[in-house]
Amino acid sequence: MNNGPIIKSCGREPGCELVLAHPSVSRVHAHLELLDDGLVRLRDADSSNGTFINRNESWIRIKRATLCIGDLVRFGEIEVPLAELMSRFGDHPNARLEARHFPLRKRQSGQKTGAADGKGTTLNKPRRNPVTGKIEDTKTV
Repeated sequence: MNNGPIIKSCGREPGCELVLAHPSVSRVHAHLELLDDGLVRLRDADSSNGTFINRNESWIRIKRATLCIGDLVRFGEIEVPLAELMSRFGDHPNARLEARHFPLRKRQSGQKTGAADGKGTTLNKPRRNPVTGKIEDTKTV
């Protein structure tokens, strides 16, 4: 049965499910959508100061994006933890984040690859620093 997404609003207005009392946040700044497959999508509501996601240490202004594990989210100048966003859906059994997206790195000469033709890219397994929480390069020297 397809009922469509469950939608929660984020903004400065007291009627929003996530109230962010800051002048850089619009009255209704963005919407969180719990899709039928359980993924959570963030959609900007034509806000003045934008909705941003930080992936791989780069802030990207978005109109609509599916939230991934490890994303940082900012409404205007206010950063909101993923746990806070996900809590808007309470104990909904299907609510989940997309698997984290990591960029592929070009293989270096002499490095083996899983590609049948020996060309292409390999995916280096990232390591998260337990202190800073940042992804670190795992190259061996």
